[in-house]
Amino acid sequence: MSTTLFILVPVGVLMIAWSLCYVGCGLPDTGTATPFYQYQNTVTGTSGLVAFWPLDETSGTTADDIGPNGFDGTYTTGPNVPTYNAADQSDAAPGTYTLNQPNIVAGDSSGNSESTLNKCPIFNGGYVNVPWNAALGPASAPYQFTIEAWVVPNWTLDDAQTNPSYRTVIAHNVNLPSNSPPTFQGFLLCASPKNLWTVAIYDGSQQQFATTGNNQTIVQGSLYFLVVTYDGTKAKNQLTLWVNPADTTQPPDAQLSTGYVPVSSPVPLYIGIGGTFLPTPLIPFNGQIQDVAFYNVVLDGKTIETHYANGSGIVLS
Repeated sequence: MSTTLFILVPVGVLMIAWSLCYVGCGLPDTGTATPFYQYQNTVTGTSGLVAFWPLDETSGTTADDIGPNGFDGTYTTGPNVPTYNAADQSDAAPGTYTLNQPNIVAGDSSGNSESTLNKCPIFNGGYVNVPWNAALGPASAPYQFTIEAWVVPNWTLDDAQTNPSYRTVIAHNVNLPSNSPPTFQGFLLCASPKNLWTVAIYDGSQQQFATTGNNQTIVQGSLYFLVVTYDGTKAKNQLTLWVNPADTTQPPDAQLSTGYVPVSSPVPLYIGIGGTFLPTPLIPFNGQIQDVAFYNVVLDGKTIETHYANGSGIVLS
């Protein structure tokens, strides 16, 4: 065999192998080829992590927190929400959750191959209840935090237009306008009644909303990586919302300058519902939620981009 052929054959084989790779196939920093990226390793290795709920259980009622503090939650079947409540902009829901559903995060596996993809739940009025802890506030000023979640919405655009509703991804809030003075504490990440991603933050006396633009209508069945950061060290107390942030050098999807007051009373953190302090849970999510993380720092743009890439199955560090 000539020297030329001896060189070309391995290259040709490499090109064929590359063409057969699915999204995420690449060369990690170790220099060894891998067809998969384990996203959970990215999150657990990130500085400032307080809690991380993969929501990959296949049975049982415990939602494990695999972060450093073990703030486990409980999968909870909610009471049936029988009718659309126009006053509260909350859609009907059967109060269910279903575990062991197909994974939605491409780079998320229990091993290092496509065949060991983790599972995830689908929520429709059921939710995860995480007992109150000051560390989930965060606990003290100057307030800094980051929230991450991967979601797939199941409601249709027709349903969003017929029943304009809030649909909660994660909430840790007290919203009591009837108090004297009113009590507004915490945060809420959700879909808005206009079918746009939004984050609400509470400054003690009112709630403030940062919402994506009208050209970003939520699409049923699409995968979204949602990232919220709040930086109380900045002069204007900056709240930022990112949606699928591949390039954080571009303007964020929503931003707001506002104060923040954390939850001071023992109100749980909820995933998939807006709260159960009313006769029935309000603003339930309808769809899949996975890999919810909370940090007591503002993640920088490079880290956010890396998390989005790794969750998408792409090696980026």
